Amino acid sequence: MEGLRERKKRQTQEAIAAAAMQLFQAHGFDAVTVADVARAADVAEKTVFNHFPTKEDLVFFRSEDRLAAQVEAIRNRPPGTSISQVFEAHTLEMLARIESGQFERMMATPRLVRGSPALQARLLTYWEQEAHALTLAVGEDDDVVAATAVRALAWAHRSIFRVAMRRLLAGEHPAMVAAELRLETRRVYSRLERGLAGFGT
Repeated sequence: MEGLRERKKRQTQEAIAAAAMQLFQAHGFDAVTVADVARAADVAEKTVFNHFPTKEDLVFFRSEDRLAAQVEAIRNRPPGTSISQVFEAHTLEMLARIESGQFERMMATPRLVRGSPALQARLLTYWEQEAHALTLAVGEDDDVVAATAVRALAWAHRSIFRVAMRRLLAGEHPAMVAAELRLETRRVYSRLERGLAGFGT
């Protein structure tokens, strides 16, 4: 259970991150300084750095929570459920949010990343951190099979996500995008499931 101190810390982080995202979306990531964020959030610049060591961390604020949830889903999967099925469920959940119209917040980060080399570099670093954490959820740190399988499955999800974002940014109807990519998702993970031969079941 989250204590009062942790709750206040989380509330401060959320307020700072929300103020930062508003500025980034209005002016672009590279044009906004940490001092600008501090003024908008009505906190000291030092407070921003205490919660977010780098400016890039303000954009990827919720990434750790999403990764922790995915690691938990892998570790607590029901008996007989493969790793591939866990990733497929994760991708289908993302498409369900798109279909229900809950995608504006989802699109905010890709929009910013597309226009910032600094964020593109940070995203690559995060992907490696993600792959490492997911590998440990499946096997040992030096388990080459687990590392390879996890990266293949993670890239499947990213590929579908990127296609979805590109089509939504182009103005396509969310329901159509979700419906068509749901079929592609099942094809992709079906092939991966066969290739991985039940790995992680």
